[in-house]
Amino acid sequence: MNFPWLAAADAEFSERLQQGRLPHALLLSGPRGTGKSTLANDFTASILCLENTHPACGSCRSCQLQSTGAHPDRHVITFEEHPRTGELRKELVVDQVRRLIASLNLTNTISRRKAALIYPAEAMNRNAANALLKTLEEPHGETVLMLVSHDIARLPATIRSRCQNLHVRLPDPATALDWLSGQEGFEAGGAAAALQAAAGSPLEALNMSRSGATDKYRLLTATLDELRSGRMGSGAAMAALAEIDPDSLWSWISLLTSGELKSGIHEHQLAHELSILQSLADHNRRLVATPVRKDFLLQDWLIQWARLSA
Repeated sequence: MNFPWLAAADAEFSERLQQGRLPHALLLSGPRGTGKSTLANDFTASILCLENTHPACGSCRSCQLQSTGAHPDRHVITFEEHPRTGELRKELVVDQVRRLIASLNLTNTISRRKAALIYPAEAMNRNAANALLKTLEEPHGETVLMLVSHDIARLPATIRSRCQNLHVRLPDPATALDWLSGQEGFEAGGAAAALQAAAGSPLEALNMSRSGATDKYRLLTATLDELRSGRMGSGAAMAALAEIDPDSLWSWISLLTSGELKSGIHEHQLAHELSILQSLADHNRRLVATPVRKDFLLQDWLIQWARLSA
C-alpha cells in the first residue's frame, strides 16, 4: 500500500489484530477514490494469514492461495452478472448474501478465521441487508465481515449499528498533490484541476488525468466563465459541452456551484440562486439514466446560470 493518507486506519487495524480485538464486522467508510478497497484487501489478507501479521507475510500457504484468488476461507460479494440478461447488476441481492452465509457456516479449510468482503455495501437492496443482520451480529466461528461503503448514509441503521466503523478521510490537498506528482502518467500541470474535478480524491484525480477527463473539466469551467460573463451564448455553450459524459457533466457542475457557494463571498440573493442551481444539477444527474431530453435540461440550466445576479 502506497497511499500515505491511509496510514492511520492501517495502524489502527494492525493494533487490533495484534491485540486480538478484531470485531466480527468492520465497516470501512469514506469518500470514493480514497483506496478503501485496497485497504480492505490488505486487511483480509492479514485476517487469513497463518502468521497473523500485518501486513500479511506473503509466503504462508494462506497468502499464496490469496494471491491466486482461490482461498477457500475468503469470500467476496460485489456486483455480479444477472443470470438472464448477462448484464452487471447495479445492486447486491439476497441470493448473494444467502450463499455467503452458507459458506461461512462451513468448517474452515486453511486459516483460523474466515473473511468476507462486501462492497459497495450501500448497494445491498433491502432484502439482502435484512438477510445479513443476524450474521453481522453473531457470525459462525471466527469470522470477520468487512463492509466497504462510499456512502455510509445509504446504509440501513441496522447494518451500521452492528459494525465498528473505520473511517477513511480525504487527504489534505498538499498531501494529495505530493502523492499525485510521483505517479506515472500524471499530468503535473493539471494537478490542481484534476484534484478539484475529483472532489479531492487523489485516485479519482489520477484516473481523470490519465483518461483525459481533466481537459474536459477545464473546458467546462472555461465555458461557464464565458457564459456568465456574456462572452458566449447558451447555444455555443451547449455545443462546447456536447462531448462530455452527462453523468460527469452534472457531477462537475454541482461541484463547481457548491465550491462557489462555500467561498462565502456572495450576497444573499446570489447565494440563493447558486443553491437552487446546485440542487437542479443534482436533480438532473439523477435523470441521466431516464428518457428525459438531456439537451433541454442542460439548456435550461445554462440559461439560468447566464442570468445569475452580478
